Amino acid sequence: MSKRTRTTTRIAAAGAATLGLLLPATLQAAEPQRPYGGRCSTVVTPVSAPGVFPQELHIASDCRLTHLGRASGQSTQYVVPAGQPGVTIPLLITNTTVYRAANGDELHMSFLGTGQLDTVTGEVTFVGTETYQGGTGRFANASGRAVTQGSASVFTNIGSFTTKGQLAY
Repeated sequence: MSKRTRTTTRIAAAGAATLGLLLPATLQAAEPQRPYGGRCSTVVTPVSAPGVFPQELHIASDCRLTHLGRASGQSTQYVVPAGQPGVTIPLLITNTTVYRAANGDELHMSFLGTGQLDTVTGEVTFVGTETYQGGTGRFANASGRAVTQGSASVFTNIGSFTTKGQLAY
């Protein structure tokens, strides 16, 4: 097993363990569960130099989200190759995000997912779970989770995603 594979495996195991510990308490913190979902457009700005892993990215989002309306999002994301490079490269993706509603209320979130980078087209597709962990205003005790999927281009740094799940606050 290569050093990169061991590191990726450790990061994935730590993320899964953390998510497993947080979800039961988080999902029971607030009532009632409400349907949650929406769509965001994103602009991605690389923070770390190319080829440095984990790759750190800053993501600015313009969203329409249930319970927030038109909202902005600010994310810090880390991407690690999770397999051998070829025409596609499997990825492990983690991030933290603060969504801000028009009235200033914030919803805090973490994401754990996987992706694929197509080295020919530059398109990254991804899927994972957003876990909501409090915020400010009406979201101070928010909890829940949603499945999130989307894509972005490493050539244009533009992307989008959709999310659908449950939110309690």
